[in-house]
Parts: sequence; C-alpha cells; structure tokens
Amino acid sequence: MTTDEIKPSTGINIESVKEEIEQRLGGTSDLASVTIRIFGETGVFSYLTSMTNTAFLMENVIKPLTHTVDPVDKLQKNQWLDRIREQYLAGLTMETSNDVEHFTDLILKGYAALYLSGMTEVLLIDIKELETRAVTEPTTQSVAIGPKDGFTESAETNISLIRRKIQNPNLRFEKYELGEITMTSIYLSYVDDLVEKDVLNRIRDKIKQHKMDSLFASSNLDTLFQTKELSLFPTVYASERPDNICNGLMDKRVAIIVNGSPFVLMVPSLFNDYFRSPEDVYQWFSFGVFIRYLRYLSFLISLCMPALYISITCYHQELIPTMLLTSIAAQRQGIPFPVVFEVLVLEITFEILREAGTRMPRIIGQSISIAGALVLGQAAVLAGFVSNVSLIVVSLTVISGFVSPIYSFGARIRLFRYGLIILGSILGLFGVFLAVSFLLIHLSRIEPFGIPYLTSSLTKRAKKGERNAA
Repeated sequence: MTTDEIKPSTGINIESVKEEIEQRLGGTSDLASVTIRIFGETGVFSYLTSMTNTAFLMENVIKPLTHTVDPVDKLQKNQWLDRIREQYLAGLTMETSNDVEHFTDLILKGYAALYLSGMTEVLLIDIKELETRAVTEPTTQSVAIGPKDGFTESAETNISLIRRKIQNPNLRFEKYELGEITMTSIYLSYVDDLVEKDVLNRIRDKIKQHKMDSLFASSNLDTLFQTKELSLFPTVYASERPDNICNGLMDKRVAIIVNGSPFVLMVPSLFNDYFRSPEDVYQWFSFGVFIRYLRYLSFLISLCMPALYISITCYHQELIPTMLLTSIAAQRQGIPFPVVFEVLVLEITFEILREAGTRMPRIIGQSISIAGALVLGQAAVLAGFVSNVSLIVVSLTVISGFVSPIYSFGARIRLFRYGLIILGSILGLFGVFLAVSFLLIHLSRIEPFGIPYLTSSLTKRAKKGERNAA
C-alpha cells in the first residue's frame, strides 16, 4: 500500500495490509497473523501476542467466525462487517477504520485487526489482556484506620476504585494521550457539578498544548501543572490512596490518572493538604484535630530546630537557662568541631541511612536504617566526634520530618532545613527569622491556578465568596 488509507474504490488487498502492519511494527516477534475463511473469502487477524488474550481470541472470536453459515451469494460485501458485529461477535468492543496508522496504533493497545479481501474497512476488536498488580495496601501512605485499598499501575483499576467510592452520575472521566512516542493514556477525573470550571479548562489547555516524547509516571507531569513562578513548595498533590483523591474531588479538585503509575495527581493542591489525612475524620473529632495540629508542630520542629539550636548556642547563650547551659557546655568539652559542623555531619549521615534503607531490599532495609542510626550515633558520641545534645536535636528533627502524610512534602522540608542551618550559623536568630519571614511571604504569594495556596479548602472558599456576594 502506498497511502495511509484504504481506497474505497479498490478495497483491501490482504497481503498489502499485512505487509504495511509488519513494516510499521518493524517485524516485531510478538506480532501474529492468522489466516481464516469467512463467508467463503480469505481473512486475516493481526494482533500482538504480548498484548491480547490469545485464548479468548481463538475460542470466542476466530472459532465462531470460521463456522459462519451465511451463503456468500445472499450477502453483499458491505454487509459482512455488520453481520459479524451483530451476530457473531455481539457484546465485544469494536470499531472500524480505513486509516492504517490508526488501526496500527490500536493493535499496539491490544486490539486484534480483522481484514477481509475486498472490504474497505478493517474491523478492530478489543481483546487486550494486561497483567496488573492486585489492589494492595498503599506502601508510601500507611493506613491505621480506614480503607486499605491503594491505587495500582492500571488506569482502569484506579478508575474503578474511584467510581466505587463516588457512585454519582456527575463523576466524569476524560481520556487524553501524552507522549509522542509512548502514547500514554491519562484521564482527568472530576465531579461535574462541583469542580471549578476555570481550573478544569486551564488543565485541559495545558494537556492539549503540552508536547513530550515519553510519559512513564505521574511525577513526569509535576512541571506541567506547577505554577509559572518559582515555587519552593509542591503545588501538585500525589497520593496512592483512593479516599484521599475522592476527598479532593468532593472539594472541587481535579484528579489526573496516568496509566502505568500507582500515584494519582490532584490539582490544585493547597498547603493544608499536606497536613491532612482521611484518617482524621475516621476517628474521634477532638483527637483528629489534635493530630493535625501535631503535624504542624512537627513541620516547624523539622524545619527550624537545628537552626535555632545552632544560633542560640553560638550567639544567644543568654537565652538558655543556666543549668542547661552548664550541661551543654560540659557535654561539649573535648569536641573538636563547631556546632554547625556537628549538625551538618549528623544530617548528612541520616540522609545516607535513609537513602540506603530505601534502596536496599525491603526485608533488611528497615533493620539497616535502625541499626545504622543506633550504632553510628552511639559510636560518634563515645568517640567525642559529636555531643549528645546535637545527636538528640538532629534525631528529633529527622523523626519530625516523617510526620507529614505526604513524602514529597517532607523531602522539600529537608532542603529548606539546610538553608536555615547555614543562615543560623552566620547571622544567628536574625538569620533564622529572616528565612522564616521569606518563606511566609513566599507562601502567601503562591497561587496554583489562581487559588491562594494558604486557602484551607476550595469548598470553604466558595461558600465565603457566596456570603460576600450576598
């Protein structure tokens, strides 16, 4: 075939179509072509054995078609495909196409292409079979109280998990494809009568205008939905938990599902989202509020505690009670390094242990992290390399960083912490307060999709706007 479309005047030449498919797929070893007889004419099925359910194809598609009994003289050729769809393959998802590029793309997605001599269109039957991971408990967001199901790498499974929790006719899913090479399917999910229409339209425009070669994980889309101005805080929320995403959909947000990624994105995300967990509403109200404020306190400890410790011990000793100051001075006797060096060494050591625990096999990773921290910490104190107080401060800081329900947020805090440590060691408390003031001003200026980052929720913001309008 010399063109990308089958000419209606000439119809299908089986060998030409077969050669064209083989040429477009590069003669790949998992391409199969099965020749059969239908209505007394020759037909060919082309499909990828790695993407289709071969047993289902043979038993429920090819076998019924090879037993067709319609006399060829009673059927016009333009009626063949209609008879096949309505009588022999009723109930299956099918479509027709005369565009070679289009039906080759569908073959790559798990369709089987049936073409008959003399026909003007190819019949494409959806019989894909993809091995997917079973629904299990989320690995990065532990659940104490509440549903134990987590998203998987299958977009269809993730859509089902959301649909089960929000059984509402206004729940919508829109399909797009990104990646000129990978052609990865992504889905926008939203509740039609709740979502902010302006936000939804801006997300659609970004997806339609964005060009990229490949898309393998939802994290590849972070830069697409980030604010234009430099943001030190994340404005795209990623979660493995369906209840988390469903709560966002009920709060006028938009979810982005990427086929092949177990993390579903939610935009726009707000500062408060990174301290909120669905478990807060699964338990006693007062305790849920207490835990949420404890997360805010842990955030401040993780961000500021090492810098405050360095600035106070180096520049503002008068703020420390006399007994405590005497104890700290006694512990630092014989320590050859300044406080800032102690803290930085301990911070980097914990980062190495954290990374080693993440990359090592799960069975021994946690044990190595705990044992390494205990052994190295005790050895460093006994060797006079660091003081007990510095070890306690850094340990509490590291533990506080794990309190945030979202890992990506805790990772950014760790980077901010190094900046505060440097400023605290140079300028004392003035440097720490200067950095914190800068972060507060920066937080107040972030507006993902035109919504203030410090807004508690879109629903409350909408209700407040309605009251002001009234």
